Amino acid sequence: MFIKGQDFRVIFSDFAEKHFCKSFFKKYKRQWIETGKTIRSTLEHAHQFEKTSLIDNIKFSQNDAIGIFKLDFRVAGTNTSPKTSGNRVIFAVCNNTCRIEILLVYGKDHCAKNQSETQWILEQIKQNFPEYKNYVI
Repeated sequence: MFIKGQDFRVIFSDFAEKHFCKSFFKKYKRQWIETGKTIRSTLEHAHQFEKTSLIDNIKFSQNDAIGIFKLDFRVAGTNTSPKTSGNRVIFAVCNNTCRIEILLVYGKDHCAKNQSETQWILEQIKQNFPEYKNYVI
């Protein structure tokens, strides 16, 4: 288990807010506000969900206590499961600071068609989050 058994402080990156949350808000309005609260609440207690199908490990470094993970979510009020909704949150965990930074919030329609989802995620992190670049190479 990589995520320590502690509560985390969760922040949305400016990039996630500007490029992704904004489009979810336009599409879902009030439902997105509730969804954002649920995402934050889930990640505050990420250690409880690490061994479930909701959170997948992308990359982590035991030495630096930093990891990149993916969370499946559904928009509040929709009847799809988190896995089949195609909605994902990519987040970085720092066990040393008890902090989670939400890097990307996207639907599969945000991904480039000529790349796999994982390739697209890693490329987005490399281009937009230089502080995490070494964790996705």
